[in-house]
Amino acid sequence: MHKRSFLVLLACTIIVVAAAGWSLAGFGRPAQSTLEGRRAFPQLAAALPNLAWIRLTHGKTTTDFSQIDGRWAVVEKGNYPAAQAQVRKLLLALSDLTLVEPKTERADRYARLGLDGPSHGKSTQVTLQDRSGQTVAELLIGKTRFDWLGGGNDGVYVRKPGDKRSWLASGSLDLPADVSGWLNRKILDIPATQIEQVALTAADGTALVLKRDKPGGDFAVADPPADAKFKDQTALAEPATALSGLDLQDVSPRTGAPVPASGVTKGVFTTTDGLTVTLTLFARDKGDWIAVAAEGHGKEAAKAKALDKRLAAWSFAIPTDRAQLLRTRLADLLAPPKGS
Repeated sequence: MHKRSFLVLLACTIIVVAAAGWSLAGFGRPAQSTLEGRRAFPQLAAALPNLAWIRLTHGKTTTDFSQIDGRWAVVEKGNYPAAQAQVRKLLLALSDLTLVEPKTERADRYARLGLDGPSHGKSTQVTLQDRSGQTVAELLIGKTRFDWLGGGNDGVYVRKPGDKRSWLASGSLDLPADVSGWLNRKILDIPATQIEQVALTAADGTALVLKRDKPGGDFAVADPPADAKFKDQTALAEPATALSGLDLQDVSPRTGAPVPASGVTKGVFTTTDGLTVTLTLFARDKGDWIAVAAEGHGKEAAKAKALDKRLAAWSFAIPTDRAQLLRTRLADLLAPPKGS
């Protein structure tokens, strides 16, 4: 046999063996299935309005959602409101999930697709129930292949519990692994431009009041010590930014994270419209937590009532940098001595 012919034959043999191995591994394309091109849950879109319960299981973490008064709430957080748009996005994605290609039926190959069961922490199991308690849909969700199908279309490996056959499906499923990733994170969003006065009281009772010298003007320290020299306006105005885009890191019913009787810091923020928001800061589980209360006069009374209705029953973990703003003291605002 000529050397050239031998090399061609060897190359063909390698390709055939590799293809066979790929197919046996479960990643090649098995025989055509009549399910290809069909929705994973053809009836789910019509059933969405009647859903009442969602459960996500990933490793040792279970996140349950209950529909209360038409809105999804996170059960593990005392029925605190979920991020509604995020939950709706998940449900619509599940209803639109299309089976593209059958994959392995071998249990020892599931791990490669991220489908070896939620108890191993690889896959996430999603269970949907309706108002009668009947299971409407149940699915194991594995690895995502971004743009796997081209044209910006993602692929995701899935398997129905009890079914041996796994699938590559067309769709994108956003599944935060942590419960906090499903929460409505917004606490408050009042820009510093609307704050007229900030009154901070430290845990030891030391008080600091910052107020604008005129409507829309600069902040200044009220009743400053004689001959005190302060930092620039940026530093003086910084505590007023504490309510701007204030998001939670965690949440607990106030009964589970009560405000201590002592050792708390208070920040009272008064807006130009007459709304007063009080944040009570305390330490819990090595983190910074707040309780929120609101009062209002005139047209701000309704806004204060709405804030209290939404926030008063809860305690919130907040980022360290926001907690530090509430702990601002007079000494933090004093300009350093010249030559220091």
